[in-house]
Amino acid sequence: MRFSHLPCTRAFAALSLLLFMMGCEPAGTDDSPAPAGPARPNILWIVAEDLSPLIAAFGDSTIQTPNLSRLAARGVRFPNTFSVAGVCAPSRFAIATGVYPISAGGHHMRTQGNVERLRQIGLPGEYGALVDPEVKMMSQVMREHGYFATNNQKTDYQFEAPKTAWDEQGPRAHWRHRPAGQPFFSVFNLEITHESQVWQTSKGNLRFRPGFENDTSTIYGWGDVYPDEARPEPEIAVADDELPLPPYLADTDLTRGDVRRVYDNIRIMDEQVGVLLDQLEADGLTDSTIIFWYTDHGGPLPRQKRLLYDSGIRVPMIVAWPDDRRAGEMDSLLFSFVDFAPTVFSLAGIEPPEYLQGQANFGAFKASEREYVFAASDRLDEHYDRIRAARDHRYKYLRNYNPDRGYYLPLAYREQMASMQELLRLRDAGQLTDVQAQWFRDRKPAEELFDTRNDPHELQNLAGRPEYQDKLVELRTATDQWLARVGDLGDETEAEMVYRFWGGADEMPTTGRPQLRRDSLGRFILESKTPGAQIAYRILPADSGKPGWRVYTGPIDFDLDSGDTLRAVAQRIGYRESGLSEGW
Repeated sequence: MRFSHLPCTRAFAALSLLLFMMGCEPAGTDDSPAPAGPARPNILWIVAEDLSPLIAAFGDSTIQTPNLSRLAARGVRFPNTFSVAGVCAPSRFAIATGVYPISAGGHHMRTQGNVERLRQIGLPGEYGALVDPEVKMMSQVMREHGYFATNNQKTDYQFEAPKTAWDEQGPRAHWRHRPAGQPFFSVFNLEITHESQVWQTSKGNLRFRPGFENDTSTIYGWGDVYPDEARPEPEIAVADDELPLPPYLADTDLTRGDVRRVYDNIRIMDEQVGVLLDQLEADGLTDSTIIFWYTDHGGPLPRQKRLLYDSGIRVPMIVAWPDDRRAGEMDSLLFSFVDFAPTVFSLAGIEPPEYLQGQANFGAFKASEREYVFAASDRLDEHYDRIRAARDHRYKYLRNYNPDRGYYLPLAYREQMASMQELLRLRDAGQLTDVQAQWFRDRKPAEELFDTRNDPHELQNLAGRPEYQDKLVELRTATDQWLARVGDLGDETEAEMVYRFWGGADEMPTTGRPQLRRDSLGRFILESKTPGAQIAYRILPADSGKPGWRVYTGPIDFDLDSGDTLRAVAQRIGYRESGLSEGW
């Protein structure tokens, strides 16, 4: 469906309304539990970055995405999928752990890297979100249940991943490197749609490296096919006056150039998806693999990424089952990022651990459908602005803890984008429309309520209208109950939180080194004095040619040959890795 006959702003409104209407179709059922034993399904995640539902399968046919369309034709589309934050690191924390970032110190963007900036805002340096001792990375849980787990290649979890997390991590990580017959959980991160790729048009991550897909031993990353010249301007066969442009962006040539680049990046991302789908088919694995395609939060443009409007947290998701069940359907299910871990466990026949704060939406341990999804915003780069959000199928509630702070936060990174520069130029010239000027208001109400069906861009605050008081109270209460259930570390300053994590010390704690001993049966026992430490080990030289470290789950019952060495390291999520232990 095309909206070329509509004015630009109406095109976006019509698209949003179409998505809502499609999302309101009756939800289907998934009452076929995952098989147990050797028939456990493979799980493939294809994760794009910084992207709202701007693809044909979700109603926007500005460009064609043939590979995502073929995946949608045999899968189910979930238009009501929501990130827990409008930015990547907190979102990826929730994906990796199944826990809300506000519960464990993963809510500030970002906790690692750029140490100097962290110190400038009063922090002792980089730190790791500190989960409860029982929490593990979901990929480790998959490994503990016999899966070969790979990540190619972005992490950004708000903590350093333990060696127990992945069998393979990096540009070579691929299901093709698993032992024969072992089920896999493989993640591929496609960075071409990232915010930075709107302006860094001669940098890497532009297209897949030609020919790599036929070589099972080479790097599986995505290479730059324009190494010696600037990337060509995007060729989008849509006239300027027909290009979908949300009303909160400035209607200028430079802005339209950014929007064209966004769509061109989607085109390239779709080609990358095609490479992975073709690889899966070539390996004869399509009929044994559940495929998820989704994005890590909303779009890259101004008033999208980082915000808790739907433009920042609503994402497209397609799930395709091996038997093509419910092929081509649209499902209205509310799906939160904290649901990924329990849902994947359920599909693999693994009972979700009690510490998870989401729920299984498919598979053997499927829960009842959720009524609400929740999200949070705290520090973005050097600026603090605490906001909590709740949403049902129609209404969005925002709670602003700093109403005396304006909506717009000046971020040097975002201001590299031409469309952001255009908004600032027109603001300074007093030439913004009323809608465009909303983002630059210098105060916020304590509460906001939006009807996302009739106001998809969330421009009309309904919180003060008498006829919406019941809905306001409902979502306010739901937010209170959510915060009471999961906890909210936004109640304390970030510096106070970090020093509490570190026991009052000035540096991140180090995990206790594993101790090696034998029990009465002669089995090897590995222990760390640090509660929650995950232990990884290798046996050399036997493991020297194998990827990754083994996950220690209990006594190791085998004999070491003469000259073999058992090496082990330990790490609690949020701590530094221990030193190396070795013996025997």
